[in-house]
Amino acid sequence: MNKKLLIALPACLLLIEGAPELTAQDACAPMEVPPVCQPAARITINNQAHTIAPPNICAAPGQVIDVNVVPSGTAQIVGKSGWPAGGGSSFTITAPERAGEYDYDVYFGDGSCIDPRITVN
Repeated sequence: MNKKLLIALPACLLLIEGAPELTAQDACAPMEVPPVCQPAARITINNQAHTIAPPNICAAPGQVIDVNVVPSGTAQIVGKSGWPAGGGSSFTITAPERAGEYDYDVYFGDGSCIDPRITVN
C-alpha cells in the first residue's frame, strides 16, 4: 500500500472536518439591552457569568473596538447582519462606516449565546 496515501488520507479528513464549529440555535437568550449606549473603548465578555459589558456600546464609524474574554477561554461574536464578527480570547472588531444599531450574538465556549448591541453614532 502506498505510504503517502496513509499520510494524506488523515490529513484530508482533518481539513474536511476542521475545527469544531458552533452549533446553530434558534435564538440566543434575550438580554436586556439599555436603549442608550454606553461610551467605552472595549467590550468585556465574561465566560463564567455569561455576560457582556457594556451590553450596548457606543462606537464611532470605523472605530476599532477591543474585545476581552475573561476569566479564560474563548468566545465568538457573530453579527446578525454580517457585522461584527470575531473570536478568540482577545480580539478586535471594527465598526462599520454607517450609523445604526447593530445587534450581534456572543457564543460562549459551552455553546450558549446572548444578544447584545453596538450603536454606531
